[in-house]
Amino acid sequence: MITRFHIENFKSLVNFTLPPDDPDVDSGLPPTGRELGGFTCLIGLNGSGKSTLLQAFDFIAHIATGKVKDWLGRRDWKKGELVSHFGKKTPVIIFTIGLRTTVGTVVEWTARFNTTSLKCTAETITSAGKDILKLEEGRLTVAGAPGVPEQRYEKVPWEYEGAVMSSLKMVDADPGIAEMKTALAHLCSLELLSPQLMRRKARAAQDIGAGGEKLSPFLDQLQSTAKTNLYALLCPFYPQLETWNVRGYRAGWKSLRIKESYPDSGMIETGHINDGFLRVIAILAQAQSPHQFLLFDEIENGINPALVEKLMDFLVGLGQQGKQVVVTTHSPMILNFLDDQVARDSVILLYKTPAGKTLSCRYFDQPETSQKLKALGPGEVFVDTDLTKLVERLSGSASPAVTKEEV
Repeated sequence: MITRFHIENFKSLVNFTLPPDDPDVDSGLPPTGRELGGFTCLIGLNGSGKSTLLQAFDFIAHIATGKVKDWLGRRDWKKGELVSHFGKKTPVIIFTIGLRTTVGTVVEWTARFNTTSLKCTAETITSAGKDILKLEEGRLTVAGAPGVPEQRYEKVPWEYEGAVMSSLKMVDADPGIAEMKTALAHLCSLELLSPQLMRRKARAAQDIGAGGEKLSPFLDQLQSTAKTNLYALLCPFYPQLETWNVRGYRAGWKSLRIKESYPDSGMIETGHINDGFLRVIAILAQAQSPHQFLLFDEIENGINPALVEKLMDFLVGLGQQGKQVVVTTHSPMILNFLDDQVARDSVILLYKTPAGKTLSCRYFDQPETSQKLKALGPGEVFVDTDLTKLVERLSGSASPAVTKEEV
């Protein structure tokens, strides 16, 4: 489980930490007992940095696995576009990510990533107060697995992209290093999901792809039990669904098909499957995937409002089953399907300062919202509170607490 994330100099995330510190805490350290939970919901005005934060998580995962060039190419971005444009421009992005391992210890990875060379020039991974990997001024030290001696290099003797750990033999390294790399390799960002891409035929894949372009072959390679489980998850969303399967074509191309239970209904080819069904099956399929950290942008997009409650129950449930889920939304309806305590813990407001830097706070820790939550549902509080006025107060440019009735 990822416990904490801090990043500096990535687009509008100049000095950003998730989860945010408790009110009146300004130490720069994670507050006691407040770790990133199983479910997190990001809200905020357009342009506040919600999508940027999801991109930052995905970026760090690709640094860990040594696939930064692929990540940039898929988004059609230039490496110089990653850094902030505040103050003195520097090509270095600094980040720290904390992970609670399977044995309960917290491992933290801190690194300085140079966007010019596309590699980390300094890295430290700590576990129980001990450095288990350290890259500093070209020198590398790696703690060994039980029975394996520590490795020391005056200069890294291999070429690498992203993190130096991306090229290490994990079997010889301290288990904490392996857990950090594995956790980030199992981070899945679905903020680029596109029904148009999901309709494409595709060949063999172990996940659905950043935009869902590998959905059909991913579904095809699921074991029979997983396919049965996925069908059971789909039925409450689409009671008219009779069956689904994946058709194979020459050269290994695959295409999803569904059949509905209407009289004389035939198989519907993927090019004619509605957008909502494709988005829902792509999201539900993550329960059958090895990914442990899932990111969804504007989760309500393309989903019929009648199905949103079922979807939210599913996503919150995933967070209670060992996976971690982060979603963004503009919809009060999404918040209304959260229990009050879940809303207090999980709803994070992102906002920008007058200078354009992204900051965050727990939405229901604010005076404007905390009292209202005692009488109203989370979504009703969202509707009743003027978000623009709240952001102005938080960023230091307005007076507090204004409801829509007062505007």
